[in-house]
Order: sequence, then structure tokens, then C-alpha cells
Amino acid sequence: MATTTKHNLNIQVLRAIAAFLVVVGHAARETEHMAATTGSSPVDWSVIRWGAGVDIFFVISGFIMVYTSKDLFGRSGAWRVFLARRIRRIVPLYWLLTTVLLLGGLVAPRLLNVPIGDWQHILSSYLFIPSLRVPGEIRPVMALGWTLNMEMFFYALFAGALFLPFRYGMSALALFLLALAAFGIMFEPAQVQLAFWSQSLILEFLFGCLLAIAYLKGARLTARAAVLLGALGFAGLLDIEALAGLSGLPDGLRWGIPALMIVAAAALAPSSTSRMTAWLAMVGDASYSLYLAHPFILRPLRNIWTALVGGELPLAAYVVTASLAATFASILVYLWVERPLLRWVQPRSETSPRTVPAPASALS
Repeated sequence: MATTTKHNLNIQVLRAIAAFLVVVGHAARETEHMAATTGSSPVDWSVIRWGAGVDIFFVISGFIMVYTSKDLFGRSGAWRVFLARRIRRIVPLYWLLTTVLLLGGLVAPRLLNVPIGDWQHILSSYLFIPSLRVPGEIRPVMALGWTLNMEMFFYALFAGALFLPFRYGMSALALFLLALAAFGIMFEPAQVQLAFWSQSLILEFLFGCLLAIAYLKGARLTARAAVLLGALGFAGLLDIEALAGLSGLPDGLRWGIPALMIVAAAALAPSSTSRMTAWLAMVGDASYSLYLAHPFILRPLRNIWTALVGGELPLAAYVVTASLAATFASILVYLWVERPLLRWVQPRSETSPRTVPAPASALS
């Protein structure tokens, strides 16, 4: 391994950027509802694929799993240790906010603009099983949780690969992900879970895994090369006429390849130690809270803004204000809710293979 640290500031900064992209995109979408009431024009920033933050997250996830778990491969009981750590990392905050959403739906159902579904859908949401919220839409109770359904499926596959030595385990994982994506592209299955898990987006995890292998073998970029690669990656996320010919590609390639370029630029570049990097890394630490909690901030602010500001300011001002407010609030959620939850579920003594490293929380 080229480095002994599991904390990559560049990746943390990129996590902050990826989460913020999603937040801004959702804030801009809120202005579509505000426009009719305020008389202002909705914000149309569709030239940028704001949802690409998710594609970046998927690539980062593949990178981090290999980066922090290389020594687990082929070790007895490693799969249990790996899954236990992933469950402790993902489940508490997600279950808490899902429960808050359900309780909010019971107390004030008019505040929700989406159906909750029956008890089976609710149970599937808690268990990360893809389920139809409405016909044609595979979403859990908390819509953003669809990405966690995909993450948990990838974790299960990764845990299976841990039974084998690193080379064979990664080869088996890569072949399975490629076959799964190819199956989805060619046959477009109708069965809900299979349709969800065979999306071409599953390839983005593989891209991250392959990037981590290159990193562990010593691949690095100069600062100038990293900036160029990252700029090209972000340019690839633009929805412009010059890139219209790429629209026919599967999503895992159309958006996954630019996301890979962006993550590679961050992972392989020299680390920065500026104050801005440190601040963004702190937001990166809170990126999971930011991703899950921001809808709880945007919607009330939308209503408050409509009532107090109305059409006095362009709705772009709402997008900026709400995005920054959601970021600040999510840092508080991270400090006061997520971190205490993580400490609470962390066992005092963890039985694990003696060679298993403890993944740094900043990268988990």
C-alpha cells in the first residue's frame, strides 16, 4: 500500500461537493412549486446534471470499499466484520429519519407530497429491499434512500467477494457486476428487485473498485493533470448540445465515466492542506447527514420563503440561501445526531480477524 493513512482529504472534499450538487438540484426543483405562488420564474439550471452527485458517490463508494478493506480478502469471518461495519454506518441515521418522515406523515399528511405506501412497502424501505412506491417508481419511503438500496446490494456482493483472495475476489466481483449490468441493458427485466439491481449504474461501483486497485498499485497524478482530468469530468456532466451524441449510452457509462474521471482526479492528486480544503473536508464528514437530512430543511424553507419573501427576490436567491442553510443544519445533525448514534452502536470490543484494519470513519 502506498500510504498508511485511511483518510484522504481530497476524497472528503469531493464528498462535500457531491452532496452539495444534490442539494442545489433539489433546491432548484423546489422553485417549480414556488413559481406559481410568487409570480417569479422558476430556476432552470438544467444545463448541469445536479444528480451526478449520486454517480460520484457510487464511484467513491467502490473506491473506499477496496481502499479500506483490501486486507480483509480471504480472511475467515471477514464478511461478517465488513457487513457489520457497513450496517452500523448506514442504518442508524437512515432508520431514524425514515421514522421521522413516517411520524410526520401521520401528524401532518398534507406536508408530504408523495404516498407512503402500505406496510409491506414500509418494511421493504427499512430492509433496503427495492419496492414500488407508485407504479413505475422504485423508491423507498424516503425517496433518497434508493441510493442506499443500491449501496447495500453492492455491499452484499462485496462481502461475498471477501471469501476469496484479493485477486480472485475482485475478478469475481467485476465479472458479476459486468454481467448484471449487461443483463439489465439487454433484457430490461420487469421484476422489481431485478430491474433495480441490474441498472447500469451498478457499474459505477466497479469503476471505483478499479480506481482503488490502481491507487494501491501506486498510480498518481500531478496537480496539473488532476485539474485537467477533473475539469473534463465535470464538463462531461453538462447537458449540452455538444454532448448530445452521448445520450444514447447507458446511464452507468454516460454519467459514470465522467464521475470516474472526477473521483480519479481527487484520489490520485496530491493532497491539499489549505483552510478551504479543511473546511470542505468537514462538510465531507457530514455529507451523509447532508444527503439524508436536506429535504427536511428545503421544504420548510420553501414555505417560509414563499410567505415572507414571495416575489421580492429572484428564486435563485432561495436556492442559494436554502442550500447553505441545509449545509449548516446538516453539520449540526452530523455533530449532534449522527456521531452520537455511531458511538452508541459501536461495540466496545469487536471480534474480528487480527489483520483487519478499522476503517476510518471519515471514509466509511
